[in-house]
Amino acid sequence: MRNGKTPGLFKRDGSIWSYDILVDGQRFRGSTRTTDLKTAALFLSQLRLDIARGSLALKDTRRVVLVEHVFQEFLAAKSASSSPLYMTSVKAHWRLWLQPRLGGTPIDKVDASQVDHLRNALLTSEHSKVYTNNVLVSLRTLLNFGVKRGRCKKALKVELLRVQRKPRTTVPADMVKNFLQVFDSFTNNPHGRVMVRVMLALGLRSSEVTGMRWEWLDLNQRTYTVGRAKGKEARVLPCPAWLLDILVAMPKNTLSGLMFPTREGKPHSPGFLRKPLLATAKSLELGKLTPHRLRATFASLHAEAGTPLSELQTLMGHKDYKTLWGYIEQSLNTRRAAQDALSQKLGLA
Repeated sequence: MRNGKTPGLFKRDGSIWSYDILVDGQRFRGSTRTTDLKTAALFLSQLRLDIARGSLALKDTRRVVLVEHVFQEFLAAKSASSSPLYMTSVKAHWRLWLQPRLGGTPIDKVDASQVDHLRNALLTSEHSKVYTNNVLVSLRTLLNFGVKRGRCKKALKVELLRVQRKPRTTVPADMVKNFLQVFDSFTNNPHGRVMVRVMLALGLRSSEVTGMRWEWLDLNQRTYTVGRAKGKEARVLPCPAWLLDILVAMPKNTLSGLMFPTREGKPHSPGFLRKPLLATAKSLELGKLTPHRLRATFASLHAEAGTPLSELQTLMGHKDYKTLWGYIEQSLNTRRAAQDALSQKLGLA
């Protein structure tokens, strides 16, 4: 039963008055713990006054939110859902560059001059433009996160340096067999040898390879399903026969569902393949080769083989085709063949 003279008061099953009010879009419910209507009305009036005072005090206090506070909120919100490699990078940028210069600055007071000083400090310390942009992207991410969390109304637009894109290292098609042989000589771990072949055959990310599970491998369909992907969408990948033979021959750990568990039954660290890959690339004079460049090798070899870009986008798990273009490196042999074909057509060969 509701009271018409005092909106917000009502009785349920008993004789005690309860309240249900809406103040500034926030609902407050509870019991007045009294059966007397006048006392309940006074209780509700005092409650409204306390709520108003509390909101006014909150507005008048206006807590200063520093970039340091936003970074701590960012860690708490993103550490569980983001890749360990990404979080390690952001933490390093924060510790070395952002905290000393901007940590004590209010989030809404970060201005262009501070960003310019940060950018100049990075460049004068002989860091590359790419590394400088990576630090600036981390700053931009924190500022945008602050806006989403309501810590500031508008984030400063952080301008990045323009960097001329250079050809990056991939493994050419005619060197893949030799590359695998040399890599095997630089590592004694059988997991590493198989993981490299998986990355070349399926184009998986490092975290996707270390997290591979036996239940996601379908021998009947000859497919592997990436159950935990960066884009939060599982994708089904056809497995080449040669890779299936290698996987089937692997011993299965009965204590863990992982394909490549450590002795403790956990996934390998993200940098597990980094050292042997760098040593292999140096031996073959390929330049700097990281696990992520094996993913680019997969994309480049498929593009060179004529795989439709729409299919390649699905294989890579990219939602935007523009992202795919960043992985495809043009082959000099392919360009040379195209030039020769045109010369033939023109009769100038």
